[in-house]
Amino acid sequence: MLSVVIPVFNGTPYLPQLLASLLAQEQVPDEVIFVDDGSTDGSSEMIARLGAGLPGLRVIRQENQGQAVARNVGRLQATGRYLGFLDADDVVDAGMYATLVAMAESEQLDIAMCNAWNFHEGRKPDALVYRDVPDTGVITGEEWLQRRLLSEYLPHYCWMHVYRRSFVERIGVVFPPADPHEDVVWVTETLLAARRFHFVPRPLHWYRKKEKYAAPPPVFVPGGAFRRHKTVEASLYNARALSEIAEKETLQALTRKLLRREFVGGGCNVVKQIRRLPNPEQQLHYLRKIRRERFFSILWRNAAGLSQHWRVLRYQLLGYLLAMAAYFSLVCWRIRQRA
Repeated sequence: MLSVVIPVFNGTPYLPQLLASLLAQEQVPDEVIFVDDGSTDGSSEMIARLGAGLPGLRVIRQENQGQAVARNVGRLQATGRYLGFLDADDVVDAGMYATLVAMAESEQLDIAMCNAWNFHEGRKPDALVYRDVPDTGVITGEEWLQRRLLSEYLPHYCWMHVYRRSFVERIGVVFPPADPHEDVVWVTETLLAARRFHFVPRPLHWYRKKEKYAAPPPVFVPGGAFRRHKTVEASLYNARALSEIAEKETLQALTRKLLRREFVGGGCNVVKQIRRLPNPEQQLHYLRKIRRERFFSILWRNAAGLSQHWRVLRYQLLGYLLAMAAYFSLVCWRIRQRA
């Protein structure tokens, strides 16, 4: 009935709590697939030991390739009627899967969705992901997307959903190479394709908001000595992908307008992300990438109204100024090195 896919990288501090919450489910998943994405802390051994009571437990090991690849590997191995995703540091309420699967079955849903808690580990009170959002009943995923974009609040969290696996396979969606925001495009595309969607406001999941995250193995820019900045690259990828999605003729006019507003705003914020990079060579690499790929031309074509066009222009000018500053910082650093 239900397959749950969980990527894990060095998850031993959190796996005991996750596994205990899965074993305590009122409807224990029939298949739990962990994809160990190059862990070095014994995560696979801990899963095998503490998860021995889970039916259909599988652990797939691979070299570190990122969370998106790990999710796709697990998804392709899943055999259940329904498909869920978790992160290795999540905790799920005992009634989560019983509630969502029963709802999906009785209402023939493509996607069933619950509310969740932002779990701050006691540093401050937990907060609902969606506050004062009522039960939707059965609607289309596009209508839910419109409501959330109109409210200007849409966390792209794939683990709040249970998907009908045949629906996912029919639309052919995959997690794109956009770590750590690989679920932005996934959630957008699945919602737009869902004919039957239902959100219930009951919080059934705890999303851990850690102060520190396990650093994955370094990935270097080809031909360079500095690390790729995965957040910048993910933001660039997602802005381009959303611009392509917004061109689909099957979308309602309001949906296209709202998607464009979202990715134009997010695309401009990439310049802020680049500005915060500590390495001028790294800054220059991404600013040149933006210019080479005519990124601001995409944003300008999709901007709506004077305010968004002005925003795109301001950030394009800021990008040029940052590129000049990064170039001169790099020249000065090389002169000092030679001296």
